[in-house]
Amino acid sequence: MITLLLGFAAVNTGNNLLYLLVSALLGFMSVSGVLGKWNLAKVDFRFLLPDEIYDGVPTLLGIELVNRRRWLPIFLMEISVAERTVFFPLVDPLQGRQKSVEITLSGRGRQQLPEASVRSRFPVNFFIRSQGLLIEQEATVFPAPLPCSDLRQVDPGGGSGSQQNWQKGYEGDINRIADYQGGEPLKSIHWKLSARHDRLKVKELSAATRKPVVLDLMALPGSSLEQRLRQATYLITRWLRDGWPVGLKVGNLELPPAVGRQHKLLLLQALAHYGQDQKTP
Repeated sequence: MITLLLGFAAVNTGNNLLYLLVSALLGFMSVSGVLGKWNLAKVDFRFLLPDEIYDGVPTLLGIELVNRRRWLPIFLMEISVAERTVFFPLVDPLQGRQKSVEITLSGRGRQQLPEASVRSRFPVNFFIRSQGLLIEQEATVFPAPLPCSDLRQVDPGGGSGSQQNWQKGYEGDINRIADYQGGEPLKSIHWKLSARHDRLKVKELSAATRKPVVLDLMALPGSSLEQRLRQATYLITRWLRDGWPVGLKVGNLELPPAVGRQHKLLLLQALAHYGQDQKTP
């Protein structure tokens, strides 16, 4: 608007100084537009999903911005996902920067990630260049845990099992350091190590193992399928955390008891997808 008014004034008055000023402003606008578009070139975006995502529970989505340019950095870049925005002030050539944004997915099973967009405010926020980002990744969303009473009498071996067989190490020993996935308790976060990284780090501890427990989904007291699925999620998470080998019977699928994080994800995936491709009781 200012440039337009100055242009009218220059035409009406014939003032050469105003002509020069209008020319300078138009040149600045052109250069800003070109630089803003150039700032979006040769840029890669990677979206990093956590292992555990629960229905209706906020979780952290990792966003990595990668600069594929050999000589020039990236400036003043914003990425928005689900109305949440992260800001990357500077990314050096051939380098990447990673930040996290909180998102919430609704509904269990396979879910498409929300739409994303990228904006460049370079060089001076005069023009804002933007474009949409297509996130082709799908997330597996687990049922949200619903606390319920302990039902370890479903153990086919009888009883809850009082004998304990210890894995290598002792209770509380650190097995390894891993990335925070959103479902770990806050007390397991390694704060000193997290301060030196872009992502939170957690301590994975050894645990005792007990007699196997097989969880039958239909034996749970929930009044609906979704409620029983949520109760099963709660019990699986709780028992595995306490060191119980847990198996699962859900429909025609039977998973034998085991321990470990990968087994936990396998059980939760079975709950997440149950009944979505077939009729359920």
